[in-house]
Amino acid sequence: MKKAYLSIEGNIVKAIIPKKDIEDAEFSEFSRDEIFGFIKEYSIKELYISVFFSDLYTFKFSLPFQIPEKKKILEKLVFNEIRKRSPSLQQFSFIYEKYTTEARTWIRCYVVPESSYQFIEELIEAKINIKALYPMHIPLIFFINSDSELAEKNKIVCFVSGTSRFLFIFEKSEMLIMREFEGRESLTDEDTVNINMTVNYSIQNLRVTPEEIIFIGTKHKEVSGLILPHRFLSVLPENEKYAIPLSMVLFEENLKKRSILPQLYRKFKKTMKYLNYASLVLLMAAVVLFGYNIVYLYDLNSLYHSLNSQKQYILQHKQEFINLQQSIKKYETELKPFQDLRNKRNSIIDTRALLMKLIQAKTELIYLDSIEIDPEKLEIKIKGKSTGKNFSERQISYLKFKELLSQRGFKITNEKLDITKGDLSIDAVYEYSGILQ
Repeated sequence: MKKAYLSIEGNIVKAIIPKKDIEDAEFSEFSRDEIFGFIKEYSIKELYISVFFSDLYTFKFSLPFQIPEKKKILEKLVFNEIRKRSPSLQQFSFIYEKYTTEARTWIRCYVVPESSYQFIEELIEAKINIKALYPMHIPLIFFINSDSELAEKNKIVCFVSGTSRFLFIFEKSEMLIMREFEGRESLTDEDTVNINMTVNYSIQNLRVTPEEIIFIGTKHKEVSGLILPHRFLSVLPENEKYAIPLSMVLFEENLKKRSILPQLYRKFKKTMKYLNYASLVLLMAAVVLFGYNIVYLYDLNSLYHSLNSQKQYILQHKQEFINLQQSIKKYETELKPFQDLRNKRNSIIDTRALLMKLIQAKTELIYLDSIEIDPEKLEIKIKGKSTGKNFSERQISYLKFKELLSQRGFKITNEKLDITKGDLSIDAVYEYSGILQ
């Protein structure tokens, strides 16, 4: 099923249709009112969307005890807290993050009124499957925090998209406030003034002191006049303006619990899923029963004649059956021990040959830390690292290593790659044991 990752940035939409190699993905940029044209042109069936919710608001509260990791309890607590703080808010969606210390539980909430979801109503009516919907700051902070040094810093993030600027204040991983303003195609002194004002606001009003300013979505250039150190970040240097959809692709597993889709839509999708399964099961049951009845009637009609024919055949070939039994008995007493000995010899595997095939598959950027081999089951466990200057190089070297393993007869049964650190773990089975005997 073809899927796309969309980042709605003001009136601009940036989209990625992923492929096996992220650098070969299809990149598109179009206006907001052209979303349906894009979906139709590429026959998109699943959408992952990131959007800047201008009316999103956030707050933090704490409880003087530790809360167990039970989703229903946490959601009920957050829901009641939102109701208490915003009694006029009737319909809304929210996500939250929980932080626990020895004596307290802290919960950071992000709330979006249901009125903000009008832009996806047409997509829902057109039966487009929206798999996830993220506030813009969520994929951004996962991308930034892939650098462990930045994860522990308070920071100002300036995401640049055309003439739009999206500013976020982060206390480590918590987004405290955000704003949008218009600028020019490239960074100017006006941007510097706005960012410096945001830094001062953070210090004076939020009592949070940022340590660094991070620019995302634009090429590196000299920026003067900022009151804090700054840096430019990009996922792919040649496609820096697609930072958000690229982050959605790379960190899809981490983002799964951060979707802020409306609750009613989630329930509707779950109900439709169950109904589809039920319809499929009923249809399959009907087909099976119909086929069974036809076969059963045919079998009843021919069973008597078939039994008679088999009885006559057995009587005619009785002596052949006796001779065959004698041959089997002779094999068991005279030849079977030699066959067992041969099978035992053939089952002995040269583990050195297995290691040689593994070494032949290793590429320059793959380092192996440990190898475990079960010579009887031909199972092998590999741990190591995929090195490289960036995520793309690590992913490419890892995929090449997997391909070479497959070419040399290894079937991968389990795998894991941490793209941020390069750590890899692979379980495989060697399928062509005859070559090693």
